[in-house]
Amino acid sequence: MKKYLFIVLFAFLCINNSQAQFRMSIGPALGLNFNLHNGSDIDEGGSGFGMAFTAQIDMSFNSDRSLGILTTMAFYDNRSGSTSQTASQNQGNQVVSFNIDNDVSISYFQLETMFKYRIPNVGVYFLFGPALGFNLSAELEREVTITTPGYYFQNGQQSQKSKETLKNTNTRFALAAGSGIDISISRLITLSPQLTFRYGISDVIEDVSYKILTFQAVVACKFNIL
Repeated sequence: MKKYLFIVLFAFLCINNSQAQFRMSIGPALGLNFNLHNGSDIDEGGSGFGMAFTAQIDMSFNSDRSLGILTTMAFYDNRSGSTSQTASQNQGNQVVSFNIDNDVSISYFQLETMFKYRIPNVGVYFLFGPALGFNLSAELEREVTITTPGYYFQNGQQSQKSKETLKNTNTRFALAAGSGIDISISRLITLSPQLTFRYGISDVIEDVSYKILTFQAVVACKFNIL
């Protein structure tokens, strides 16, 4: 009987101790992405800003909250912005020149699980881990303008716009790393400005050398539930 009571008491103390050490907070985060599009199979690299809407689950596992995991579910707009290039074509005895403006917009629903190390009693933390993105949309908008005087498209205009959906997009695999700071507003609320970098490992489109690198700045508002 005494042995049984000792086992029950020991289990209770272990459970109580683990609950005292485990901490969890959840909340939304909002910010911007700065995206770099590059690859040997695309005509020209590009860069641009897009929005980031995320939800974070922040968990720590020891008493000083230095070791933990940050899980993020996010919508990422990987917009490239406008890039320009020139081209030419022979029309009889005349070389006709063009300007080609491309604007790429690619969005993902992304899941991330990153290891978090937080400097005790300071609030500054560092992140590293994998990211997995599922493509939601991928569009290319192109405007071609004839720069040689006296030449026009069949519609009588010197410029022509088109829009197309990019086909055969891949699931995005990336490695993420960054840092931030936890700022305690109250016992229940924590604000966390955070800057991260994501290196795209997989190509955006199957069998095309084309990757996206993303710098992201967000501010999370987390509610301390445990």
